[in-house]
Amino acid sequence: MGNLNVRREAMDLAAAARESLLRFEGPLAEAGCAVELTAEGDLRGEWDPVRLDQVVDNLISNAVKYGAGKPVEVRLRDRGERVELQVSDHGIGIDEADQARVFERFERAVSTRRFGGFGLGLWIARRVIEAHGGTIRLSSAPGLGSTFTVDLPR
Repeated sequence: MGNLNVRREAMDLAAAARESLLRFEGPLAEAGCAVELTAEGDLRGEWDPVRLDQVVDNLISNAVKYGAGKPVEVRLRDRGERVELQVSDHGIGIDEADQARVFERFERAVSTRRFGGFGLGLWIARRVIEAHGGTIRLSSAPGLGSTFTVDLPR
């Protein structure tokens, strides 16, 4: 549980997002979620590809799970020395009182009976992103969906 080691190498975050969407093609179709991918600018950096794949997969998996069959948007933007990744859904959303704790280990904002999982995905994502010197934040409201924004230094 100590330090998280990252093995940096050149990678393209847009390619990682496209690969993740291919891995989730079945679940997205089953859930009836249309997907829009937007990639603007140079989205390459020195990151750990295995760990960043895990982050992208966790965010897309959550968008499918909680998106209520509504569209999912994945946006990547070149921000100069940084790259921004946003994953948005238009599903059940997260109450403001629960937003900070969803990034903690074993925490969930919804019933485990209705939605499976262990409450580790966002905790892992936050640790991986912070190990890269980045940040993750959430914008959400009940019934209006959620947007997770990842900001990574190159």
